[in-house]
Amino acid sequence: MLYISLDASTCPEKKGEFNYLEQVKMSHSNFHKDLNKEAILGEYLDMVYPNIFRTSGYAVKRVTDLSLQYQGVDLLLFNKNKTFYVDEKAQLDYLNTALPTFAFELSYLKNNQYHKGWLFDSSKITNIYFLITCIHTNTGKCLSGGVKNVKITAIYRDRLIESLAELGLTEQRLLKLDKSIRASNKHGKHIITELHPKYQGALYYSMTNKAEKPINLVLKLSFLSKLNTGSILLNS
Repeated sequence: MLYISLDASTCPEKKGEFNYLEQVKMSHSNFHKDLNKEAILGEYLDMVYPNIFRTSGYAVKRVTDLSLQYQGVDLLLFNKNKTFYVDEKAQLDYLNTALPTFAFELSYLKNNQYHKGWLFDSSKITNIYFLITCIHTNTGKCLSGGVKNVKITAIYRDRLIESLAELGLTEQRLLKLDKSIRASNKHGKHIITELHPKYQGALYYSMTNKAEKPINLVLKLSFLSKLNTGSILLNS
């Protein structure tokens, strides 16, 4: 976060005020940058989805209804018999790189109030997560020049939750760990007994680098594959 630097000796009562205003401006700017990134990525994905599902009998439709979006639905994946609600989760902060992990949100703060993260949020009606990783750009380090290629992994939400429970990581267990970690005020990686930190995953508390201070369940993509919770749709 960028702050306005003031001399506290000459204007001590204004320093906090200007810092706060600058934070608001930067947050507003970052919000619009994120929306622009999402729009550019969305256009690319809408071009590749028809090819991915061409022989499956399924069609894809992007959701514009805000009430559905708030319920964790970006796409409708459907045929004449069935409809899946899809939530796109993209690693837009990690362009031109291939992270071996993906973060599933357990909790976050908004206006200093605790909120359950999207993985266990009962207001979300998501059936499938599309994990968008390995996002490479056409030019430079930004998306303004367009998307070159991505990797898309489809993860069934209910299968993931069931597989985690079989490992002892029920919703109750994870939220208990979440509460303990938040109370510890310790930023960073938290190893838990149910997961091998090198090959499977861990919990991560972004206490100092993110305004919402989320706690995430960070899982290895290779481990997700072994859990049989979904499949790779595109690895271009």
